[in-house]
Amino acid sequence: MYSLVIVGNTTMTHLFLGIDPRNLALSPFIPCCRKRITLKGSELALPMHPEGDVSVLPNISTYLGSDILSVILTTGMHTQEGYSLAVDIGTNAEIVLSGKGRILACAAVAGPAFEGAHIHNGMCAGDGVIEAVRMIGSDICLKVIGNTPPKGICGSGLIDVIVTLLKAGLLDQRGRLADGEKTVLPPFLKDRIRVRDAMREFVLLFAGEQGNGQDIVVTQKDIRELQLAKGAVAAGIRVLTEEMGIDAARIDRVFLAGAFGNYINKEHAVALGMFPDIKADTILSVGNAAGEGARRSLLSITQRETIERLSATVQALELSAHPAFNANFLHELNFPPVESVRAEQI
Repeated sequence: MYSLVIVGNTTMTHLFLGIDPRNLALSPFIPCCRKRITLKGSELALPMHPEGDVSVLPNISTYLGSDILSVILTTGMHTQEGYSLAVDIGTNAEIVLSGKGRILACAAVAGPAFEGAHIHNGMCAGDGVIEAVRMIGSDICLKVIGNTPPKGICGSGLIDVIVTLLKAGLLDQRGRLADGEKTVLPPFLKDRIRVRDAMREFVLLFAGEQGNGQDIVVTQKDIRELQLAKGAVAAGIRVLTEEMGIDAARIDRVFLAGAFGNYINKEHAVALGMFPDIKADTILSVGNAAGEGARRSLLSITQRETIERLSATVQALELSAHPAFNANFLHELNFPPVESVRAEQI
């Protein structure tokens, strides 16, 4: 191995290079390096030719790294007509909006709910994880990765459950689970609403129902975690569109990057308000676009130079200091009206 290209968020690239990242957590949150850094393999003690080049691609700001620049490069959104949006969802959601010669970007603290963390039975996508949920008549139908007995649920499955609960009348617009004792519900649903440890929860699967060893539940806290995550993403999109001076409905295409984007039901995400005023048929899952951008940069000096130009072109917005973010965030915490969710063709 003679050449290597590294992309990642700004903190990870600092750590990879052995640079103290403490400044990233202290005001005014300035990274120690922004430009591309090239070192020899021997300087980093990597298992490669000692004279081989290791290029760590540039970042944009403290919260926007070379990984989102690689997404821009892979999708080509900076060269497209009209308006393009890219969203890479993880613990942070990096969001980019391009159009009319401008590229705006921000990072929303989405929290780990989309990756299954801080969720009672949450797991990262893998064998035995529920990735999709549907209610057909009185049956709750699950899609489990690997077709094995279910062990937990990932972010895409959690979104599906919440849409199912909204359509069934078990969840209101503010995200509150119904009281199973006071709400008139079909018996097969009523039995699944219960209170445990002073918190309401919905039992998706009772132990042994599909070979699972324990109850798999979605708690009121799980729903709140997802509300916070989807609210942050939606508010970030709102801020970028307001800065661009357009309505979100004018966005021509949306690139959904990362592992989460491969599993998510786009119609359900739109129904929950994660992508406000955006139509599901404009959303395209592009997988590991950051990794693809790194591959292109490894194989082409021209592509590497393009990323460097992009790092100086992208205008980064700091959401925590933006005057419109808090109001947008509070507005986007609620789910859309139950009637509109039921009306969606999902």
